[in-house]
Amino acid sequence: MSDDYLHTPLRPRRWRDRLRLRATPAQLAMALLAVGVIGAGLWAWMAPPPPVADTVIERKVPDRPVPPRREERDTADLERHPVPPSPSQEARRRKDVKVISPATRHGRGVKIIDVSRLPDGATGPAGDDAARRAAPSTLRDFSPLPRAPLKGLVEKTPFGPLPKVGADGRKPWRAYARPVSPRLLAAAKPKLAVLVTDVGLNAALTQRALDNMPPQVSLALVPHVKNSARLGHEARRLGHEFFLQVPMEPWGYPAVNPGPGTLLASATADENRRRLMGHMGRAVGYAGLVSYAGQKFLQNGEALAPVLHEIKRRGLMAVDDATATDSMMRPLGQVIALPVVRADVRVPPDTTPADARAAFARARALAERQGTALLVVSAGTTALRELADWIAGIESDETIALIPVTALAKLREPNRK
Repeated sequence: MSDDYLHTPLRPRRWRDRLRLRATPAQLAMALLAVGVIGAGLWAWMAPPPPVADTVIERKVPDRPVPPRREERDTADLERHPVPPSPSQEARRRKDVKVISPATRHGRGVKIIDVSRLPDGATGPAGDDAARRAAPSTLRDFSPLPRAPLKGLVEKTPFGPLPKVGADGRKPWRAYARPVSPRLLAAAKPKLAVLVTDVGLNAALTQRALDNMPPQVSLALVPHVKNSARLGHEARRLGHEFFLQVPMEPWGYPAVNPGPGTLLASATADENRRRLMGHMGRAVGYAGLVSYAGQKFLQNGEALAPVLHEIKRRGLMAVDDATATDSMMRPLGQVIALPVVRADVRVPPDTTPADARAAFARARALAERQGTALLVVSAGTTALRELADWIAGIESDETIALIPVTALAKLREPNRK
Protein backbone atom coordinates (compact mmCIF):
# COMPACT_ATOMS: atom_id res chain seq x y z
CA MET A 1 0.00 0.00 0.00
CA SER A 2 1.39 3.38 -0.90
CA ASP A 3 2.40 5.80 1.85
CA ASP A 4 1.58 8.74 -0.38
CA TYR A 5 -1.56 9.96 1.36
CA LEU A 6 -2.03 12.80 -1.05
CA HIS A 7 -2.53 10.41 -3.99
CA THR A 8 -4.44 7.72 -2.10
CA PRO A 9 -8.04 7.56 -3.44
CA LEU A 10 -10.82 8.54 -0.98
CA ARG A 11 -13.19 5.80 0.27
CA PRO A 12 -15.93 5.66 2.97
CA ARG A 13 -14.83 4.92 6.54
CA ARG A 14 -15.53 1.42 7.77
CA TRP A 15 -17.96 0.89 10.72
CA ARG A 16 -15.12 -0.29 12.95
CA ASP A 17 -13.30 2.98 12.37
CA ARG A 18 -16.47 4.95 13.21
CA LEU A 19 -16.98 3.11 16.54
CA ARG A 20 -13.37 3.50 17.59
CA LEU A 21 -13.13 5.67 20.74
CA ARG A 22 -10.90 8.68 20.42
CA ALA A 23 -11.40 10.04 23.98
CA THR A 24 -8.40 10.69 26.20
CA PRO A 25 -8.08 9.03 29.63
CA ALA A 26 -8.93 12.35 31.32
CA GLN A 27 -12.15 12.62 29.35
CA LEU A 28 -13.11 9.05 30.27
CA ALA A 29 -12.52 9.78 33.96
CA MET A 30 -14.71 12.88 33.82
CA ALA A 31 -17.52 10.89 32.10
CA LEU A 32 -17.42 8.18 34.75
CA LEU A 33 -17.48 10.80 37.51
CA ALA A 34 -20.54 12.48 35.94
CA VAL A 35 -22.37 9.15 35.68
CA GLY A 36 -21.64 8.46 39.38
CA VAL A 37 -22.92 11.85 40.48
CA ILE A 38 -26.13 11.48 38.46
CA GLY A 39 -26.72 7.95 39.80
CA ALA A 40 -26.25 9.06 43.42
CA GLY A 41 -28.71 11.91 42.91
CA LEU A 42 -31.34 9.62 41.41
CA TRP A 43 -30.95 7.12 44.28
CA ALA A 44 -31.33 9.84 46.90
CA TRP A 45 -34.42 11.21 45.15
CA MET A 46 -36.18 7.86 44.72
CA ALA A 47 -35.24 6.25 48.05
CA PRO A 48 -38.12 6.07 50.59
CA PRO A 49 -37.92 8.40 53.60
CA PRO A 50 -36.67 6.88 56.86
CA PRO A 51 -39.32 5.78 59.37
CA VAL A 52 -40.40 8.41 61.85
CA ALA A 53 -40.17 7.37 65.48
CA ASP A 54 -41.84 9.06 68.40
CA THR A 55 -39.73 11.80 69.91
CA VAL A 56 -40.50 12.52 73.55
CA ILE A 57 -39.92 16.09 74.68
CA GLU A 58 -40.26 16.65 78.41
CA ARG A 59 -40.98 20.19 79.53
CA LYS A 60 -43.33 22.12 81.74
CA VAL A 61 -46.42 23.26 79.92
CA PRO A 62 -48.18 26.33 81.32
CA ASP A 63 -51.85 25.90 82.10
CA ARG A 64 -54.27 27.63 79.80
CA PRO A 65 -57.46 29.21 81.02
CA VAL A 66 -60.50 27.01 80.46
CA PRO A 67 -63.14 28.85 78.40
CA PRO A 68 -66.62 29.00 79.92
CA ARG A 69 -69.15 26.37 78.93
CA ARG A 70 -71.35 27.18 75.95
CA GLU A 71 -74.54 27.27 77.95
CA GLU A 72 -73.02 29.82 80.36
CA ARG A 73 -72.46 32.36 77.60
CA ASP A 74 -75.11 34.51 76.15
CA THR A 75 -76.01 34.39 72.49
CA ALA A 76 -74.38 37.68 71.56
CA ASP A 77 -71.08 36.72 73.17
CA LEU A 78 -71.16 33.34 71.47
CA GLU A 79 -71.57 35.00 68.07
CA ARG A 80 -68.69 37.38 68.76
CA HIS A 81 -66.39 34.69 70.15
CA PRO A 82 -67.45 31.27 68.81
CA VAL A 83 -65.93 28.27 70.53
CA PRO A 84 -63.81 26.40 67.97
CA PRO A 85 -64.49 22.67 67.64
CA SER A 86 -62.29 20.65 69.97
CA PRO A 87 -61.58 16.92 69.79
CA SER A 88 -62.46 16.61 73.46
CA GLN A 89 -62.47 18.45 76.77
CA GLU A 90 -60.61 15.58 78.37
CA ALA A 91 -57.21 17.26 78.05
CA ARG A 92 -58.39 20.19 80.19
CA ARG A 93 -59.53 17.91 82.99
CA ARG A 94 -56.44 15.79 83.34
CA LYS A 95 -54.93 16.08 86.81
CA ASP A 96 -52.07 13.57 86.69
CA VAL A 97 -50.50 14.03 83.27
CA LYS A 98 -50.90 16.59 80.53
CA VAL A 99 -49.95 15.39 77.04
CA ILE A 100 -49.91 17.51 73.92
CA SER A 101 -49.25 15.60 70.70
CA PRO A 102 -50.72 17.41 67.68
CA ALA A 103 -48.67 16.29 64.69
CA THR A 104 -49.42 19.48 62.76
CA ARG A 105 -47.89 21.68 65.43
CA HIS A 106 -44.77 19.74 66.44
CA GLY A 107 -44.19 17.40 63.48
CA ARG A 108 -44.98 13.74 63.06
CA GLY A 109 -44.29 11.45 66.00
CA VAL A 110 -43.60 14.24 68.53
CA LYS A 111 -45.02 13.88 72.01
CA ILE A 112 -44.67 16.60 74.65
CA ILE A 113 -45.20 15.50 78.24
CA ASP A 114 -45.71 18.02 81.01
CA VAL A 115 -43.23 16.70 83.59
CA SER A 116 -44.57 19.08 86.22
CA ARG A 117 -47.67 16.88 86.50
CA LEU A 118 -45.92 13.52 86.64
CA PRO A 119 -45.66 11.75 90.02
CA ASP A 120 -42.56 12.52 92.08
CA GLY A 121 -39.48 10.92 90.60
CA ALA A 122 -41.27 9.87 87.46
CA THR A 123 -39.30 11.42 84.60
CA GLY A 124 -37.91 10.11 81.36
CA PRO A 125 -39.07 6.80 79.91
CA ALA A 126 -39.70 5.41 83.38
CA GLY A 127 -41.90 8.43 84.11
CA ASP A 128 -43.91 7.67 80.98
CA ASP A 129 -44.59 4.15 82.29
CA ALA A 130 -45.43 5.48 85.75
CA ALA A 131 -47.88 7.93 84.25
CA ARG A 132 -49.56 5.13 82.35
CA ARG A 133 -49.94 3.16 85.56
CA ALA A 134 -51.30 6.17 87.41
CA ALA A 135 -53.82 7.05 84.68
CA PRO A 136 -54.20 4.05 82.33
CA SER A 137 -56.10 5.84 79.56
CA THR A 138 -54.52 9.29 79.81
CA LEU A 139 -51.58 8.90 77.44
CA ARG A 140 -53.41 7.11 74.64
CA ASP A 141 -56.84 8.74 74.59
CA PHE A 142 -56.00 10.65 71.43
CA SER A 143 -53.35 8.41 69.91
CA PRO A 144 -53.98 6.98 66.44
CA LEU A 145 -54.75 3.30 66.06
CA PRO A 146 -52.20 1.16 64.19
CA ARG A 147 -52.46 1.41 60.44
CA ALA A 148 -54.37 -1.47 58.91
CA PRO A 149 -54.14 -4.18 57.80
CA LEU A 150 -52.23 -5.86 60.59
CA LYS A 151 -49.82 -8.61 59.64
CA GLY A 152 -51.36 -12.06 59.57
CA LEU A 153 -54.96 -10.79 59.69
CA VAL A 154 -55.59 -10.27 55.97
CA GLU A 155 -55.69 -12.42 52.85
CA LYS A 156 -55.70 -11.46 49.18
CA THR A 157 -58.79 -12.57 47.28
CA PRO A 158 -60.50 -11.69 43.98
CA PHE A 159 -62.82 -9.48 46.08
CA GLY A 160 -59.88 -7.53 47.52
CA PRO A 161 -58.13 -7.84 50.89
CA LEU A 162 -60.39 -9.69 53.33
CA PRO A 163 -59.95 -10.16 57.08
CA LYS A 164 -59.08 -13.56 58.50
CA VAL A 165 -58.33 -15.15 61.86
CA GLY A 166 -54.58 -15.16 62.55
CA ALA A 167 -52.50 -18.31 62.82
CA ASP A 168 -52.33 -17.73 66.58
CA GLY A 169 -56.13 -17.47 66.84
CA ARG A 170 -56.19 -13.67 67.03
CA LYS A 171 -59.46 -12.27 65.67
CA PRO A 172 -59.67 -9.02 63.71
CA TRP A 173 -62.60 -7.68 65.77
CA ARG A 174 -60.36 -7.70 68.84
CA ALA A 175 -57.17 -6.66 67.06
CA TYR A 176 -58.80 -3.64 65.37
CA ALA A 177 -60.74 -2.59 68.48
CA ARG A 178 -59.96 0.66 70.25
CA PRO A 179 -58.14 -0.25 73.50
CA VAL A 180 -59.96 0.40 76.76
CA SER A 181 -58.49 0.31 80.23
CA PRO A 182 -59.42 -2.90 82.11
CA ARG A 183 -59.96 -0.69 85.15
CA LEU A 184 -62.66 1.22 83.29
CA LEU A 185 -64.38 -1.96 82.11
CA ALA A 186 -64.38 -3.33 85.66
CA ALA A 187 -65.73 -0.10 87.17
CA ALA A 188 -69.28 -0.17 88.51
CA LYS A 189 -70.35 3.03 86.74
CA PRO A 190 -72.79 2.73 83.80
CA LYS A 191 -71.22 2.54 80.37
CA LEU A 192 -72.56 3.96 77.11
CA ALA A 193 -71.37 3.11 73.58
CA VAL A 194 -72.15 5.40 70.63
CA LEU A 195 -72.03 4.30 66.98
CA VAL A 196 -72.33 6.93 64.21
CA THR A 197 -73.58 5.26 61.02
CA ASP A 198 -73.91 6.31 57.36
CA VAL A 199 -70.41 7.81 57.41
CA GLY A 200 -69.37 8.68 53.85
CA LEU A 201 -72.75 9.48 52.31
CA ASN A 202 -72.41 13.22 52.98
CA ALA A 203 -68.91 14.71 52.86
CA ALA A 204 -69.68 17.71 55.12
CA LEU A 205 -71.46 15.63 57.77
CA THR A 206 -68.74 12.99 57.62
CA GLN A 207 -66.06 15.60 58.27
CA ARG A 208 -68.11 16.97 61.15
CA ALA A 209 -68.34 13.50 62.65
CA LEU A 210 -64.57 13.02 62.35
CA ASP A 211 -63.73 16.45 63.74
CA ASN A 212 -66.18 16.77 66.63
CA MET A 213 -66.48 13.23 67.98
CA PRO A 214 -64.02 11.92 70.59
CA PRO A 215 -62.18 8.73 69.64
CA GLN A 216 -64.34 6.65 72.01
CA VAL A 217 -67.17 7.05 69.48
CA SER A 218 -67.24 4.23 66.91
CA LEU A 219 -68.00 4.85 63.23
CA ALA A 220 -69.82 2.77 60.61
CA LEU A 221 -68.83 3.46 56.99
CA VAL A 222 -70.93 2.90 53.88
CA PRO A 223 -68.74 0.57 51.76
CA HIS A 224 -70.07 1.41 48.30
CA VAL A 225 -68.83 5.03 48.34
CA LYS A 226 -65.64 5.64 46.35
CA ASN A 227 -63.49 6.83 49.26
CA SER A 228 -64.46 4.16 51.82
CA ALA A 229 -60.88 2.84 52.11
CA ARG A 230 -59.50 6.35 52.69
CA LEU A 231 -62.19 7.10 55.27
CA GLY A 232 -61.27 3.92 57.11
CA HIS A 233 -57.61 4.93 57.31
CA GLU A 234 -58.60 8.46 58.39
CA ALA A 235 -60.89 7.11 61.11
CA ARG A 236 -58.12 4.95 62.59
CA ARG A 237 -55.62 7.80 62.29
CA LEU A 238 -57.94 9.86 64.50
CA GLY A 239 -58.30 7.01 67.00
CA HIS A 240 -61.74 5.73 65.98
CA GLU A 241 -62.49 2.07 65.51
CA PHE A 242 -64.85 1.56 62.59
CA PHE A 243 -67.31 -0.89 61.08
CA LEU A 244 -68.73 -1.52 57.60
CA GLN A 245 -72.44 -1.29 56.89
CA VAL A 246 -73.89 -4.08 54.74
CA PRO A 247 -77.08 -3.26 52.78
CA MET A 248 -79.78 -5.88 53.35
CA GLU A 249 -83.15 -6.31 51.69
CA PRO A 250 -85.93 -4.13 53.19
CA TRP A 251 -89.64 -4.42 52.65
CA GLY A 252 -90.61 -2.89 49.31
CA TYR A 253 -87.33 -3.78 47.54
CA PRO A 254 -86.34 -2.79 44.83
CA ALA A 255 -88.48 0.37 45.03
CA VAL A 256 -86.80 0.85 48.43
CA ASN A 257 -83.17 0.18 47.59
CA PRO A 258 -80.41 0.51 50.25
CA GLY A 259 -77.63 0.36 47.67
CA PRO A 260 -75.65 -1.86 45.28
CA GLY A 261 -74.87 -5.40 46.36
CA THR A 262 -77.89 -5.70 48.64
CA LEU A 263 -78.18 -9.08 50.35
CA LEU A 264 -81.48 -10.63 49.30
CA ALA A 265 -83.74 -13.07 51.10
CA SER A 266 -84.49 -14.77 47.76
CA ALA A 267 -80.83 -15.17 46.69
CA THR A 268 -78.80 -18.33 47.22
CA ALA A 269 -76.36 -18.63 50.12
CA ASP A 270 -73.38 -18.51 47.72
CA GLU A 271 -74.68 -15.37 46.01
CA ASN A 272 -75.19 -13.57 49.33
CA ARG A 273 -71.71 -14.61 50.48
CA ARG A 274 -70.22 -13.23 47.26
CA ARG A 275 -72.04 -9.96 47.76
CA LEU A 276 -70.91 -9.85 51.38
CA MET A 277 -67.26 -10.39 50.44
CA GLY A 278 -67.58 -7.73 47.75
CA HIS A 279 -68.46 -5.24 50.50
CA MET A 280 -65.75 -6.47 52.84
CA GLY A 281 -63.06 -6.02 50.20
CA ARG A 282 -63.66 -2.26 49.95
CA ALA A 283 -61.70 -1.37 53.11
CA VAL A 284 -59.34 -2.80 55.72
CA GLY A 285 -59.06 -2.43 59.47
CA TYR A 286 -62.74 -2.70 60.45
CA ALA A 287 -63.85 -4.55 63.58
CA GLY A 288 -67.14 -5.88 62.22
CA LEU A 289 -70.22 -5.41 60.11
CA VAL A 290 -73.41 -3.44 60.76
CA SER A 291 -76.81 -4.21 59.27
CA TYR A 292 -78.15 -1.52 56.93
CA ALA A 293 -81.93 -1.51 56.33
CA GLY A 294 -82.75 -5.24 56.05
CA GLN A 295 -86.21 -5.37 57.63
CA LYS A 296 -87.06 -8.35 55.38
CA PHE A 297 -83.65 -10.02 55.24
CA LEU A 298 -83.02 -9.97 59.00
CA GLN A 299 -86.28 -11.80 59.66
CA ASN A 300 -85.35 -14.64 57.32
CA GLY A 301 -83.19 -17.02 59.34
CA GLU A 302 -82.48 -19.31 56.38
CA ALA A 303 -80.96 -16.46 54.38
CA LEU A 304 -79.26 -14.79 57.34
CA ALA A 305 -77.50 -17.84 58.84
CA PRO A 306 -74.89 -18.36 56.03
CA VAL A 307 -74.00 -14.66 56.19
CA LEU A 308 -73.43 -14.81 59.95
CA HIS A 309 -71.31 -17.96 59.54
CA GLU A 310 -69.09 -16.10 57.05
CA ILE A 311 -68.77 -13.14 59.44
CA LYS A 312 -67.70 -15.48 62.23
CA ARG A 313 -65.25 -17.33 59.95
CA ARG A 314 -63.59 -14.00 59.21
CA GLY A 315 -63.12 -13.26 62.92
CA LEU A 316 -65.46 -10.24 62.94
CA MET A 317 -68.33 -9.14 65.18
CA ALA A 318 -71.77 -7.90 64.12
CA VAL A 319 -74.00 -4.98 65.11
CA ASP A 320 -77.78 -4.98 64.67
CA ASP A 321 -78.86 -1.35 64.19
CA ALA A 322 -82.42 -2.20 65.39
CA THR A 323 -84.03 -1.28 62.08
CA ALA A 324 -85.93 -4.58 62.08
CA THR A 325 -88.07 -5.22 65.16
CA ASP A 326 -88.05 -9.02 64.77
CA SER A 327 -84.43 -9.39 63.70
CA MET A 328 -82.92 -12.88 63.93
CA MET A 329 -79.32 -11.62 64.07
CA ARG A 330 -78.81 -11.76 67.81
CA PRO A 331 -80.54 -15.13 68.43
CA LEU A 332 -78.62 -16.78 65.57
CA GLY A 333 -75.40 -15.15 66.76
CA GLN A 334 -75.83 -16.75 70.17
CA VAL A 335 -76.32 -20.15 68.53
CA ILE A 336 -73.09 -19.98 66.49
CA ALA A 337 -71.06 -18.07 69.14
CA LEU A 338 -70.80 -14.88 67.07
CA PRO A 339 -70.45 -11.63 69.06
CA VAL A 340 -73.56 -9.57 68.23
CA VAL A 341 -74.71 -6.37 69.90
CA ARG A 342 -78.04 -4.73 69.18
CA ALA A 343 -78.80 -1.03 69.40
CA ASP A 344 -80.86 -0.04 72.43
CA VAL A 345 -81.74 3.40 71.01
CA ARG A 346 -81.60 4.36 67.34
CA VAL A 347 -81.72 7.89 65.88
CA PRO A 348 -82.70 7.65 62.17
CA PRO A 349 -81.79 10.25 59.53
CA ASP A 350 -85.14 12.10 59.64
CA THR A 351 -85.02 12.80 63.39
CA THR A 352 -85.45 16.40 64.55
CA PRO A 353 -82.99 17.88 67.05
CA ALA A 354 -85.61 17.84 69.81
CA ASP A 355 -86.41 14.17 69.22
CA ALA A 356 -82.70 13.39 69.07
CA ARG A 357 -82.12 14.97 72.50
CA ALA A 358 -84.97 12.90 73.88
CA ALA A 359 -83.39 9.75 72.37
CA PHE A 360 -80.03 10.63 73.94
CA ALA A 361 -81.71 10.94 77.32
CA ARG A 362 -83.37 7.53 76.87
CA ALA A 363 -80.02 5.95 76.04
CA ARG A 364 -78.43 7.35 79.18
CA ALA A 365 -81.37 6.22 81.31
CA LEU A 366 -81.04 2.71 79.89
CA ALA A 367 -77.32 2.64 80.62
CA GLU A 368 -77.96 3.72 84.21
CA ARG A 369 -80.71 1.13 84.64
CA GLN A 370 -79.14 -1.92 82.99
CA GLY A 371 -75.43 -1.07 83.23
CA THR A 372 -74.70 -0.70 79.48
CA ALA A 373 -76.43 0.74 76.42
CA LEU A 374 -75.74 1.20 72.73
CA LEU A 375 -76.82 4.40 70.97
CA VAL A 376 -76.83 4.38 67.15
CA VAL A 377 -77.04 7.77 65.39
CA SER A 378 -77.11 8.36 61.64
CA ALA A 379 -74.53 10.80 60.31
CA GLY A 380 -77.15 12.01 57.85
CA THR A 381 -79.36 13.43 60.58
CA THR A 382 -79.52 17.10 61.47
CA ALA A 383 -79.01 16.06 65.08
CA LEU A 384 -75.29 15.36 64.60
CA ARG A 385 -74.40 18.74 66.13
CA GLU A 386 -76.66 17.95 69.08
CA LEU A 387 -74.82 14.66 69.52
CA ALA A 388 -71.42 16.40 69.70
CA ASP A 389 -72.64 18.77 72.43
CA TRP A 390 -74.33 15.95 74.34
CA ILE A 391 -71.21 13.76 74.24
CA ALA A 392 -69.15 16.66 75.61
CA GLY A 393 -71.45 16.64 78.61
CA ILE A 394 -71.08 12.86 78.96
CA GLU A 395 -67.30 13.22 78.98
CA SER A 396 -67.41 15.80 81.76
CA ASP A 397 -69.71 13.61 83.88
CA GLU A 398 -67.74 11.21 86.06
CA THR A 399 -70.83 9.13 86.89
CA ILE A 400 -71.01 7.54 83.41
CA ALA A 401 -68.35 6.23 81.02
CA LEU A 402 -68.17 6.47 77.23
CA ILE A 403 -66.79 3.28 75.64
CA PRO A 404 -66.36 2.01 72.05
CA VAL A 405 -68.71 -0.61 70.62
CA THR A 406 -66.11 -3.40 70.77
CA ALA A 407 -65.75 -2.83 74.51
CA LEU A 408 -69.51 -3.19 74.83
CA ALA A 409 -69.27 -6.52 72.99
CA LYS A 410 -66.61 -7.70 75.43
CA LEU A 411 -68.81 -6.74 78.38
CA ARG A 412 -71.87 -8.47 76.95
CA GLU A 413 -69.94 -11.49 75.65
CA PRO A 414 -67.47 -12.12 78.50
CA ASN A 415 -66.85 -15.76 77.64
CA ARG A 416 -66.25 -15.28 73.91
CA LYS A 417 -62.65 -15.56 72.71
